[in-house]
Amino acid sequence: MPISVNGSGTVTGVSTLSDTGSIVLPAGTTAQRPGSPSEGMYRYNTTLKAAELYNGNAWVTIGQETVDVDYLVVGGGGAGGGNFRGGGGGAGAFRSSYGTQGGGTSQASKLSLTKYTAISVIIGAAGAKTSSAPWKGGDGSSSTFSTIVSKGGGGGGQYATVTDGTEDGNPSADPGGGSGGGGGGGSTTGSGGASGTYGYDGGNGAGNTPQCGGGGGGAGAAGVVGGSGGTNGDGGAALASTITGSSVDYAGGGGGGNYESGNLTVGGGAGAGARDQDAQIANRGSGGGGASGASAGGNGSSGVVIIRLASSVTATFSSGVTQTSATVGSDKVYTITATSSSSETVTFS
Repeated sequence: MPISVNGSGTVTGVSTLSDTGSIVLPAGTTAQRPGSPSEGMYRYNTTLKAAELYNGNAWVTIGQETVDVDYLVVGGGGAGGGNFRGGGGGAGAFRSSYGTQGGGTSQASKLSLTKYTAISVIIGAAGAKTSSAPWKGGDGSSSTFSTIVSKGGGGGGQYATVTDGTEDGNPSADPGGGSGGGGGGGSTTGSGGASGTYGYDGGNGAGNTPQCGGGGGGAGAAGVVGGSGGTNGDGGAALASTITGSSVDYAGGGGGGNYESGNLTVGGGAGAGARDQDAQIANRGSGGGGASGASAGGNGSSGVVIIRLASSVTATFSSGVTQTSATVGSDKVYTITATSSSSETVTFS
């Protein structure tokens, strides 16, 4: 039968319990923990569904359940540069445990996450185009799931008539970096932005002849240098994922802007913008196109978080999360497309 000690009784010396039943621990929520705990305190946490021990510095959970989760996390795509011959926007970082990652990086391991604990989820915003000097495209923002952070793609460089850095594509640096923006073309040559681990570099812009910005880097390939024909100035290729049960492309680089003899560029897929275009498909993390004339480049597209786990596990999202779900075989797939703040979460049970 259970052994019960009520109140604040103290047992001294060496105590041996030989009963084959059980001890019922003091139980309460996380909020009901003792206000001034002492080292060695032991209780059952009804919020976390596990026992916990105070080690003198912090409460340590004992035997808490975990769940294995596959993921795809893509940062927001960068915007294209403006005011003639702008560079294309770079794609957001493509990080995944479900197939090859961006930048040619091998597949990551699943995450083993603790149940009944709120886990951060953030959708990175698209990079915004700029409609006045300096005309450099804005960077995309980072997407986050738990410890996985995918940075946004770099914005494309503006019309290269200056050497102050605004003609260069922005980088997307590590940790968690994606693809760089394309360099602007003009009387000088804008350099393509450097990539992080999970993307590729943006292409360099061309000089006065031919007049063409470089393509933004994509998750699957580098942006192409500006030029007069073929694939010159095109955005770097997108990368496919099958985490949703179907093959879908994400994170294409935006095409550079052209003028006169410059090539008519295209984006690298996944809705990435061609010259003068916004990225065409939301939540793909693709870059916007560079401007061909005296105008802004194109906006990038926002990022996305997709998680896949056993259907037996329940996912509960905070109120500011926009998501859809689908059953794929024995798994449940959640596609998260928007978060209203940086404090949104998901909890598994």
